[in-house]
Amino acid sequence: MYPPPERRWPGLLGAYLTILMLLAIPSVPIYYFVEPAYKLLVLRVCMAVVLAFTLYKMVKEVGGELERQPRTAFEAAVRPPVPRLLMAPQFVKLRDEVTNSVRSQSYFDHILRRRLLILLERHVRRRFGIGVADLEEPPLEGLHPELLDLIMRERPQRLLPRRGMSLRQLRAVVQMLEDLR
Repeated sequence: MYPPPERRWPGLLGAYLTILMLLAIPSVPIYYFVEPAYKLLVLRVCMAVVLAFTLYKMVKEVGGELERQPRTAFEAAVRPPVPRLLMAPQFVKLRDEVTNSVRSQSYFDHILRRRLLILLERHVRRRFGIGVADLEEPPLEGLHPELLDLIMRERPQRLLPRRGMSLRQLRAVVQMLEDLR
């Protein structure tokens, strides 16, 4: 047995009454004070708004009905199913790390910061022949002091959790590491 149809007319009636009241509030005084030559224009604008609302509701309803219809064999032949996109496990792991580092300062401090320090150490040794601990007060070429401070300095623990570093800062750190290659 089919379920009883939904009663949608009360909501639709309420929507039309609301739009008519919202139109009446500004248009009645305008209609009253405007010259007789423009009274028809006020009525036409109000009716155009009601017509636009009605057409919007109709298009939305027809589009929903078309989407709910099952696919025909012809449509299935025209658009074959798209194979599911498989990503490399390393990429998925890195994507999750970046996402988690933005959400959690603790994740950045305990996991991602250490990995960035290892990468920084490797690139600094290869390019300049010194370690990260030996960096001078004015940083070398290609190293930005505020980004170095962000990676190298440990932050004190707080009672309340907070968000991690912003995506803009994380992009800048990664770009600085890429430029060191």
